[in-house]
Amino acid sequence: MGRSIFNRFTSGQLLGILTAVGYCLAIEAWLGWCTVLAPLFALPLPLLLQMVVLLLLTYIARALRLYGYFVADIKPRFGLTLAITLTHNLFNHLLPARLGEASLPLLLRRHLGVDVLRGTSALVWFRFLDLHTLVLLALLAVFFVPEAALLPAPVHMFLASFGHLFLALIGVVALIPLGAYWLARGAAWRMLEPSSRWQNLLSRLFSGLPNRLVDFGLSWMWTWLTWLIKLLTLAWLLASLLSISWPAALLGVSGGELTAILPVHAPGGFGTYAGGIVAALSALDMDLDATLMAAANTHLVLFSAALISGIAGWLLLQRNTKN
Repeated sequence: MGRSIFNRFTSGQLLGILTAVGYCLAIEAWLGWCTVLAPLFALPLPLLLQMVVLLLLTYIARALRLYGYFVADIKPRFGLTLAITLTHNLFNHLLPARLGEASLPLLLRRHLGVDVLRGTSALVWFRFLDLHTLVLLALLAVFFVPEAALLPAPVHMFLASFGHLFLALIGVVALIPLGAYWLARGAAWRMLEPSSRWQNLLSRLFSGLPNRLVDFGLSWMWTWLTWLIKLLTLAWLLASLLSISWPAALLGVSGGELTAILPVHAPGGFGTYAGGIVAALSALDMDLDATLMAAANTHLVLFSAALISGIAGWLLLQRNTKN
């Protein structure tokens, strides 16, 4: 009986569970969960519920991006697309080093009949847009943070002397997805030897990208909406816990999210997410213990929303499989 239950879990899931347990025990031994959670519980409950609802809205926005990507030819049910999005997000949180990303093409193939290569193409395109948007918002946070005087001297001097140039650079960075889309839809890859293995592979890979500029624009719009809601909500939470400015809080949560979107993500994000927030705020000369507790609470709220919604999505997929 015990062995059959054990076999239901993959090694990655078990690693995530063990890491979560180890993280909880370490926090308890370090400060005690009552001490760590005290600032979070001191916030008004309606405020916390608003933040959780906003985080759940970001999952709906991600599902709409995925739905719009395939609706022209596959016409999936939105509820099923939402369940896939929630399950994929759960795997991303539980598995280390972004290994959970591989679940999206597999889920798309199993539940929507999408070719794995096309699903991978969609995933690569979405993650490119995600990384671009996150970096752009982090750059804006650096520029507008009121605590700029506390930044490292070279950074502060550069912003003070070349602020307009920095804004121009941000403007150029903002247009990168358009250039990438043009290159991907162009003929550069067709210069390879006809009927070669690489040309066939790239042809199938790029065929999964949006065919029309309007489809690309919609996926870009949903990406921006997702990240604006998510980062501003988490920055709202972090600013409430630390009493810092919104741009500074935005810079902090951007650091946490960068650890989640890059392949340095620990199982569950335990340790790495909070570490990213602390690292991003380290130049602002803040109290380390207070920053660590605020970062841990911010991650806890995010992880709880992902865990609860992810389990719901997984259960919906199991029901769909049985039907």
